[in-house]
Amino acid sequence: MNCREGRMSRHRLTLCAVALAGLGALPSVAQTPVPATGSGGALRAEILPAKPLFNPDCPVRVRFTLVNTSAEPVSIPLDAPLATDVAGLPLQLVFGGGELHFLAVIYESESPKEIPPPAATPAKPDAPRSLRLGAHGTVGVELDLRRYYQAVRYAGNYKLEWRPLGGAAGTVTAEFRVEPRKDAVLVTDLPGKITFALDYDAAPLNVENFLDLVRDGFYNGLTFHRVIPSYLIQGGCPSGDGKGLRKGGKLVPGEFRPEVPIDAGTLAMAHKPSDPNSASCQFFIALGRLPDLDGQYTIIGHTRDAESLRTLQQLTEVSTDRRDRPLSPLVIRSINLIAAESTRTRELESNTDEASVPADTRTR
Repeated sequence: MNCREGRMSRHRLTLCAVALAGLGALPSVAQTPVPATGSGGALRAEILPAKPLFNPDCPVRVRFTLVNTSAEPVSIPLDAPLATDVAGLPLQLVFGGGELHFLAVIYESESPKEIPPPAATPAKPDAPRSLRLGAHGTVGVELDLRRYYQAVRYAGNYKLEWRPLGGAAGTVTAEFRVEPRKDAVLVTDLPGKITFALDYDAAPLNVENFLDLVRDGFYNGLTFHRVIPSYLIQGGCPSGDGKGLRKGGKLVPGEFRPEVPIDAGTLAMAHKPSDPNSASCQFFIALGRLPDLDGQYTIIGHTRDAESLRTLQQLTEVSTDRRDRPLSPLVIRSINLIAAESTRTRELESNTDEASVPADTRTR
């Protein structure tokens, strides 16, 4: 092993050892999209948004599922004959029929609003009026809610309540947020700023966790506790020593992409070496090409412009001790969110686009 290889190996081990060192692996129900469940008889209902954060001009996809928890087949009665022979959960079991509505939306702190069932498609006279579900079988469907409730396009927090069969399969809930995409702007005491384009699509859970912390002002006043020139700079630890977690100890599972290289300007989440699903609040910014870290850390963004790289280079010029800690505190004065450049472009385009365009034609 040559000197450079030895230094790179030491840096890798040091990063792993200090980033969340000594902390136990805790499950993160709040951060992980685990389906909510409720039971009633043999049937259990499950509801799961495709991701925790949606862009206003993209599909808001949610999966609805009924599960037969028994070892015997069950027959689910239908209010109207099946209008199609395509396998999947019929819409009447998602939305209800007539005056009985199964699905409601709660926006922010407003009262629940029921989503009326869509117009029924005519069925053949001999179409079945029940849905037979095998032992331990499941049937589901994934829908774009924008087609059935256009107000879901507005930015904010949403909660869904689903009571299939009038509550006979339980009442389940799911939460998600709609928000135009944001860039994150990091400012220190040194001149300039670092702007990151966040990768919403590839790392939705970790990006949402990061956004949540930024919205709460969590990072303001914290420090970069490690600076390794030509390698990385690490910060976001509430205790300032590389051992801290976000309040409540919430952890986020890894969203790894071995095919995406970690290079200069890459923003990634740190985690405990023994648990790749333990990202919390600490992050690092790569200062060069780091192939030894590819696929091991969740990438949540990348520097947006040349100014960001110049500012980042200034941060690496501070004096450090033998443990790579800055001799004088390198303070994160603020991280703020601004409208992403790509979002601003889409907003201009959407002004000439009708809301009734089918969702499938507008996916990115």
